Amino acid sequence: MKRILPVVFLLTVASTAGAQVRRRAPVPAAPQSWVTASVGLFNGNTVADGRTGSEWRLGEATDLQFRLAAEQELQGRSNISVGAVATYTHAPFTYLGGGGENSCTRCAAHLNMTSLGASFHAGGGIGLHQVVEASAGAIRFSELKRDSDGSALLPTGGNIDPYFTFGYGFGYTINPTTQISVVQDFGFALHERTGLTSEQSNSLRLRTIRLNVRYGFGDKTKKRQ
Repeated sequence: MKRILPVVFLLTVASTAGAQVRRRAPVPAAPQSWVTASVGLFNGNTVADGRTGSEWRLGEATDLQFRLAAEQELQGRSNISVGAVATYTHAPFTYLGGGGENSCTRCAAHLNMTSLGASFHAGGGIGLHQVVEASAGAIRFSELKRDSDGSALLPTGGNIDPYFTFGYGFGYTINPTTQISVVQDFGFALHERTGLTSEQSNSLRLRTIRLNVRYGFGDKTKKRQ
């Protein structure tokens, strides 16, 4: 009996220590901030610019759009975050104008589309999940240039319009800090109606399908402890 008691005591201590180790196992990080890098295919439509008497036919070609978002999860709302988003597209289009200096009757051209706005993201969790996103802000059209000789086209100073987009898609969580997703965006940029007739459109439809890689950092679980 005297030999058995020490053995029982040691086994009890070892079992208790093992249970404590299991209870203290690290909890996977739950990121409180996210950065998302995206690349997508952009396509638009024809928008009329009354100030210059020109039309920009953006729907005749598709080009790459680059997107970067930084977001913070809302307190008490897991998988819902808000922040800021920026995009850049060097878009091909057909320019129709009145001819003359800084214009052409019809020519192939490119322009830069740069946007900055507020962003919303909902979606996450283990494995496959739905993704809902939205953004709103300002989009700038600049560097309108004719492809044949690189000459500037009107408006040479560019133009800034308000815009809104809504996106829906599906994502997959690789690990607690990394997600990938495919999202289809639909939106509008509202151009001014100065100089336009009732038959001319001042709204540019924004359509993009994009691949996103989302990385999280920080640990919101530490704040709850």
